[in-house]
Amino acid sequence: MKKTSIAPVLVFALLIVFACHYRNGKEGWKKTVTLPSGEVILDMSGEWDNHIEFYGPISWVEPVQDITKFTQEGTTFIGAKQIASKWAPKGAKSIKGELNKNGFKAVYSYIGNEWGIFDWAECKWEISEDGNKIDLDCGERAKMTLNRK
Repeated sequence: MKKTSIAPVLVFALLIVFACHYRNGKEGWKKTVTLPSGEVILDMSGEWDNHIEFYGPISWVEPVQDITKFTQEGTTFIGAKQIASKWAPKGAKSIKGELNKNGFKAVYSYIGNEWGIFDWAECKWEISEDGNKIDLDCGERAKMTLNRK
């Protein structure tokens, strides 16, 4: 009777599990894009619900419910407002950035300051494990929660 070691079988099984996890993006995102280089990044395209709360010098501004429609080309994306407000018309560009395998390389939001001057503010970010929720903290002015529709 031939003896068979269980170690090679376990190693093979672990390699399969690792390959399946890696294929779905670093965080196991449900929607991804595979670039020609083979790098897997989050797919931002489509409509996202966007809840915006203001703080700091513009904390007097009421929270806003919006829909942001993202278009993505390779690693870059841009989001446009789908609901007009007194601050910006429908279609106005409101979020832009660049993605990498870990999430965002950089992400910016177009928001106003206490003097009513709008500019691109860099945001800190956190992406949920499945990639369907994004929290942004933008330039000590606004916090956003985006949920994929």
